Amino acid sequence: MSKATGNGKLIENLVADREVVALTFKRKLESIDGPDVPIFPPTYPVPKEAGKHRFDTPYTVNETKDGVLVCDLDSVQSQANRMEAAFAGELADVVPQHAVQAGNHRVELTKLPHRIVDASIRATDLAGDIREWMLDFDSGDPAPLAKAAPTTLVYGGWDSRDTQMRIPRVVRSEIRAHDVSVFTRSAQYSGAFKQESLGLDDTEWKKGADVGFAPTPSVDAHGGILAHGEIVHSASILLNVVRKYRTGDGNGSDVLPNYLLGLALGGLLVSGRDYDLRSGCSLVPAAPAEWRAVTRGGERRSIEVDESAVLEEVREVAKKWSETAGVALGGEPKIHEYDPKIAKAMLKKKG
Repeated sequence: MSKATGNGKLIENLVADREVVALTFKRKLESIDGPDVPIFPPTYPVPKEAGKHRFDTPYTVNETKDGVLVCDLDSVQSQANRMEAAFAGELADVVPQHAVQAGNHRVELTKLPHRIVDASIRATDLAGDIREWMLDFDSGDPAPLAKAAPTTLVYGGWDSRDTQMRIPRVVRSEIRAHDVSVFTRSAQYSGAFKQESLGLDDTEWKKGADVGFAPTPSVDAHGGILAHGEIVHSASILLNVVRKYRTGDGNGSDVLPNYLLGLALGGLLVSGRDYDLRSGCSLVPAAPAEWRAVTRGGERRSIEVDESAVLEEVREVAKKWSETAGVALGGEPKIHEYDPKIAKAMLKKKG
């Protein structure tokens, strides 16, 4: 690729090369227990409208036109939260640190499910500021939001409870299993003591199942899925979106786009080291990751992404943004106290 390998600075060169509109990432995975062992996707409650699950399973399963079942192992939303968590850990030094304090419980901004538009942080002293930042963004100025909550510009947000502003995702990542069979499982709990040994009458014994005395069967419960095809982690990073986020006029510098692309790459690389998704769904790479740059004309060029070099550059572009914007990165988080009065006002307004 022309500019994307010019001076060894992957992030800066990708932003500068206007022919490249996106990066794509693909990695084949497999169960840590081997391909012949079921794995457990996330489960979801029965939708009220339908009254039952599609395919009679609490998993998210879809069917191709050829009848092949494809199951979601980790959704776009879940992946965004996993990537963003890196900025409360290893990459905490490259973003401003804020946290919401409610009673004795504290949660960092980068761990809030809806980021800067999460209800919990809207019910703090930042309520008015967040509204102004959203309006600034709507007017074409992303800088105020980038100074306080840059990961919102990377992983997206919808201010559905106030300005209705939608911030698109720069990164889209998900994990799917292809050509799956859906399993069920059954189990039987048998108590350690018989009814007469515990001195319970028949009515009490029937109720005993609720507290763990009496035998309790579990029949045809969800038992995971078996993947006959590939398990794939796929992701894309939209360069045309980050290029729009400039300070000043339309001919502004690439400092902010470089910073946001750095965050996108950093979050994906750090979170991609661990595929312990949930109990019963621990995955490991089955092949090296494949990175490609997608051009305007649809050409897909293979590129090399060196994790250590990229993470070093992430810190370089973060430092440049910090100096340009005059914003402190890392350190102890600024605490924003949850205010019940603001929360109740929000509820009243919603009602």
